[in-house]
Amino acid sequence: MLVCRVCSLSNWLHRGLHSISRSCKGSLCRATGQTGVPRHEILTLLHKTTALLPHALASRAQGKTTTESLEFWNNILSATFTDSSSISDRPVKVAVYGVDEWAEAQDLITALLEEPLTSDESENQRIRSRWNGTSEQGTLTISYGSFSNSRSSNFQTQSSYLRQFPISLEITEVRPTISSQSLETFVLDNATSATLLAADIAIVVCNPVTTPLPALLRNPSITLNPNTILVVTSTATCPTTDAFMTSLSRLVPATNACNIPKVIFVDPLRAMAANNALKGDSRSSIAIQRYQDNFVGSHISTVTDTLKAILSSGSDVTLRVQISLAHIRAALSACQASLKRARREMDVVSVSVSHLTSRIEEAKARVQGEVLGQPAASRGDTEGDVVVGAVAKAAKDVRMVMDRLTWWKMVWRVDEISLIVSQAVHQAWCQDLERQLILQTGRLSALQDDVTKSIFTILKTHSTPPYNSEVLRNSICQITASPSFPVTPKTLTGPIETRRAQIIEHPTTRLHLAGQRIVLGMGGGIAAGAGMSWAGWFGWLAGSGEGLFGAVGLDAGTAMGVGLLGAVAGMRWAAGKWERSKMRWWEDWNRVGEGLGRDLRTTLDQTMRENVLVAAEHGCTRLSELVVRRKGEIEEIEQELDKLTQTLQALEEHSQ
Repeated sequence: MLVCRVCSLSNWLHRGLHSISRSCKGSLCRATGQTGVPRHEILTLLHKTTALLPHALASRAQGKTTTESLEFWNNILSATFTDSSSISDRPVKVAVYGVDEWAEAQDLITALLEEPLTSDESENQRIRSRWNGTSEQGTLTISYGSFSNSRSSNFQTQSSYLRQFPISLEITEVRPTISSQSLETFVLDNATSATLLAADIAIVVCNPVTTPLPALLRNPSITLNPNTILVVTSTATCPTTDAFMTSLSRLVPATNACNIPKVIFVDPLRAMAANNALKGDSRSSIAIQRYQDNFVGSHISTVTDTLKAILSSGSDVTLRVQISLAHIRAALSACQASLKRARREMDVVSVSVSHLTSRIEEAKARVQGEVLGQPAASRGDTEGDVVVGAVAKAAKDVRMVMDRLTWWKMVWRVDEISLIVSQAVHQAWCQDLERQLILQTGRLSALQDDVTKSIFTILKTHSTPPYNSEVLRNSICQITASPSFPVTPKTLTGPIETRRAQIIEHPTTRLHLAGQRIVLGMGGGIAAGAGMSWAGWFGWLAGSGEGLFGAVGLDAGTAMGVGLLGAVAGMRWAAGKWERSKMRWWEDWNRVGEGLGRDLRTTLDQTMRENVLVAAEHGCTRLSELVVRRKGEIEEIEQELDKLTQTLQALEEHSQ
C-alpha cells in the first residue's frame, strides 16, 4: 500500500512538473512570438476577413441560415480575434454536444470525469447531479476547481481527468436542441453552432438508431471545426477502414472549410456500468473483472486516446493558431459560398428578365399583325391589311351616296351637301374596324396585366438585395397608378374619330362650297343665255328686223340660239365642275385613309410602349442595370477573397 502511495505521489509530481514546463514554454512562445506563424499576421488577416464579411454575407434578418449569416461570422471572428490577441494561458476548450436525448452525451461526460477508485463519493455525486438547478440553461462549462455554484452555468470539479493531458481541459456541455422529428433538415440554433465552431475540440455524440449520419454530416456546423470527434454510441465492430472513411467523406459537404470528423464508437452506458461496478467493493475480484469487461467493451478509452492524439501535436499556442486559421478559412468559405449563391441568383434574375424581355419583344412584333394585319405592299394589294380593307368598305358605302348626288340633285339640295355627305361618312367610316379595335383593346389590357404581374413576380421571387429594391418597386407602382396607364376602349379608336372629323371638316366643306359656287356659276350662265335670247326675241317682236344685236351682225334667231347655247354650256360646265369636285373629294378621302393606317399603327406602337409594356420594360431595364452593377460588385469581392485565401494558404503552409 505504501508503495502504491509513493508511486501515486511520484506520478502526481511528474504531471505537475510537466504541466509547469508546458505552461512556461507556452508563455515563452507567446512572449517571443515563436509560434510558427507571427501573431500579428493572423490578427491582420482576421481584421481583413471581418471587414470583408458585410460585403459578402447577408444578415440573419434576410432569412439566411446560421452558418451563412453575417452576425454569426462576426461573432465568431470577433471572439477569435480576442482569443488570438491574448497572451495569457488558457485551458483547451472542448465542446460536447449530444444530438438528441438518446445520444447519452451526459453519461459519456460523467463516465470520463468520475473517479471510480476514490474514497470520497461526494465528488462523483456532484458530477452526476451537475445539471440540477440549471434546467433553464442550455450549456454548462466544466472546469477544474474546488467551488461551484449549483445554479451557475460554470461547474467546477477536482476530477483528475481534466488535468491528465498536456494541457488542462475545459468542457462545455451542450444540451440537445434538436428533436428526432427535425433530423432530416437538421438546422442547429445559433448558440450551438457557435459553441461547436469556437471550441478547440468539438465532440458530437449521436445515437445511430435515432440520428441518420448523412443528415448529421451534411450540416456544416458539425464539420467546420477541424478537430471534430464524432462519437457514435455503439460498440459494434469498428468499421474505421479506408473504405468506410471514403464512404464517410462523400457525406461531408465538398468545401474547403469542411473536414472529415474523427469517428469513434463508444457505449456510455456500459462505461457507467464499469464505474458502478467498483463502487460496492473495489477489492472484489468479481467487481474488478466486471469493471475491466465493461471498461474495455465500452471503448471509453478511445475518447481519451483521440484527445491525446490531438493535443500531442503541439502546445496550446499551436492549437490556438490552428483554430484561428480554421475559423478564417471557414469564414472565407462561407463568403465564397455566399458569392456563388449570389452569382446563381444573379443568373436566375438575368434569365427571368431575359425571358420577360423576349415576351415583350415578341408581343411588339406580333401586335401589328394581330390587331391591324400586315400593311399593304402597294395600293392594289389590300389583302391582309385591316385598315385598307375597312377604308375600302367605307368608300364603297359612301360611293353609293355620292353617286346618287348628281349635279342635278345637287342643284336642288345645294345647302344640304355637307349634311348628306357627313351623315354618309358617319354611318360608313370604319365602323367594323372600330368595333374590332375595341375588342383588341381588351386583349391588350389582358397582356398589360400579365406582363405587369410578371415583373412583380420577379421582384417577389428574388427578395434579396439588391433585387428587392423598394425604390424600383415604388417606381413601378407609380407607373401603374398613373391615370394614363390603363388601356381604355378609346385608346386605339382615337385616330378613327380624328380622321373622320378631318374628312367632314375639310374635304366635305370644300365640296359644299364648290357646289354652291357651281350653282351660282351655272345660274349666271343660264341667266346670261336667257338674257341674250330675250334680247333677240324682243327685237323681233318690236319689228326692228335684226333685233337688239343687229349692230353686231346677229339676227334675232341667231341671238336666241346663242343664248340657249350659253345656258346649255353653263349647265355642262356645272356638271363637269361638280364631278371634278367629287373626284378631288375622293382624292382627299384616299389620303385620309392612308393617313388613318399610319395613325393607327403609330397609336398602337405608342400604346404598347407607354401603356401595355411600360411597367414591365421599366422593371426589366432597372433589373438589368442592377444585375450589371451586382456583377461588378461580386467580381471586386472575389478578387479580395482570392487575395485573403492566398494569404491564408501561405500562413497555413508556414504553420505546418
